[in-house]
Amino acid sequence: MKIDRRCLVSGAMAGFLAGAVLIVLYFLFDLIRGEPLATPTFLAANLLGQGALDITSVHIALFTIVHFVAFVMLGVLASVVTESSSSPRTLLVGTAYGLFAYSLLFYAALAVSGATIVDAPAWPIVFFGNVVAGAVMMVYLRWASTEEGLTGFAEGAFGSPVVRDGLTAGLIGAAVVALWFLVVDMVVGRPLYTPAALGSAMLYGAAAADAVLVSPGTVLGYTLYHVAAFSLLGIVASALITQVVKFPPLMFGLILLFVVFETFVVLLVALLGTWIMQEVAWWAILVGNVLAAISMGTYLQKRHPGLPESLTEEVLWAEP
Repeated sequence: MKIDRRCLVSGAMAGFLAGAVLIVLYFLFDLIRGEPLATPTFLAANLLGQGALDITSVHIALFTIVHFVAFVMLGVLASVVTESSSSPRTLLVGTAYGLFAYSLLFYAALAVSGATIVDAPAWPIVFFGNVVAGAVMMVYLRWASTEEGLTGFAEGAFGSPVVRDGLTAGLIGAAVVALWFLVVDMVVGRPLYTPAALGSAMLYGAAAADAVLVSPGTVLGYTLYHVAAFSLLGIVASALITQVVKFPPLMFGLILLFVVFETFVVLLVALLGTWIMQEVAWWAILVGNVLAAISMGTYLQKRHPGLPESLTEEVLWAEP
């Protein structure tokens, strides 16, 4: 299929907007941490082979240009692929592309520079930022195409039962975990210590228990990341359950999602520092996530009354 100029231009613009969204998110993240421009300074220093103290506005500007060029190329690639394959320009496709392609770009940049992910100031919001950037990119591609416009697209996306139920389930799960750790912290006489400890490590790079900052800003900063992660998990779980009703064997994919999520949480806490595992018991993390999974599953099951019947079908358990 011949790719016209419109496709390339819309892809370049979509990539530019996605790159701009990430820059804004990183700027806000650095601002909350009290270190404006810490992320572009870190990335510029590593990619350009300079020491952090030697980085000037010229280096940051050069890195910004490289950043936008890379995202414009990714946007053009997405536009060409969706145009040539007639793929739907949906939020799900956009978030998946952002999570995969943008994360791959981020890790490739770190690999080239020799840095590790935990060295990057804004690494806690990389996945969330990539998802948002991917969604923005696909929204623009949809708007710029000959398909249904932005208004109808937004209504179809956020009015979708999958997205709506997923967001609700995610908020329920986030609230259950937050309440669980509040109870645990109250019992041991340290109110809000768990979100403060995680927030201090993620936002300020705390390397020991004595560096934990129990403050509204730290707790709120972690809570935003906490809610965003569970919202994304809820949408994925909602989409899977919707398909499980139609094809019961996909239930094993839902189980795999839970296992992967639990493993990811434990690894994330371990990456933040062994001191957190000493301050926040691993069993408390496990119990909190299990309670969240049960509450989310209960809500989604009520939204899909046919789910229990689907799971009792012989085809799900039949031997090949």
